Amino acid sequence: MSITNKSDAEILAIALPMIDAVINASNQQDWTSFCAYQTQQEALDPDNKAAVLKAWREQVLFTSLSLDREVLGVLRNDQVAQIIWKQTSTKVAGEYLARYFVQEIDQEIKEVGFLID
Repeated sequence: MSITNKSDAEILAIALPMIDAVINASNQQDWTSFCAYQTQQEALDPDNKAAVLKAWREQVLFTSLSLDREVLGVLRNDQVAQIIWKQTSTKVAGEYLARYFVQEIDQEIKEVGFLID
């Protein structure tokens, strides 16, 4: 069953622990844990890794993400579910829009995108 056929509650039950793990890894600047849910192609992409490492070095936001969040909704596009929430930081003022994209690939739920604007 595609993840997009699941209810919002079912998608959140799957994705929120993944998001928590990725946020913790980002705060610890732990690349191995950060990419644990990514597709192998994405995890091994040197450009992806370089962009994340640069963000960790240059932007305090990405190493001080709060685990507290207000989920705004779940969207479905094709075979991808997108979880959207208000993201805050423990060190940077303000609220940011966060989006986490998941897809079922080879019977596994994988991260296929994570953005904070």
